[in-house]
Amino acid sequence: MLNALEIVTTVVVGVMVGVEFSVAFVINPILNALPEDSGQLGRAHGGRMLGALMPVWYSARSSWSPSGPSPDGTAPAPVSPPPPARC
Repeated sequence: MLNALEIVTTVVVGVMVGVEFSVAFVINPILNALPEDSGQLGRAHGGRMLGALMPVWYSARSSWSPSGPSPDGTAPAPVSPPPPARC
């Protein structure tokens, strides 16, 4: 089961990195070459689409994170907020 999880995680991370490279090296030059304010309109539309998708993506991603005990039987360290700063 752990091998399948490692494979799926590697594929998901690979796809995420591929999308970032696509935006940086393919989509941005295309939008920059559009006439007048078409590039700005394209970026605004993309921002609206991604803004609607990101909450779903982040919640799905956070549910993917391991939260149970590690394979050696020890529990993960609890995450607590830092203490408040004193003035």
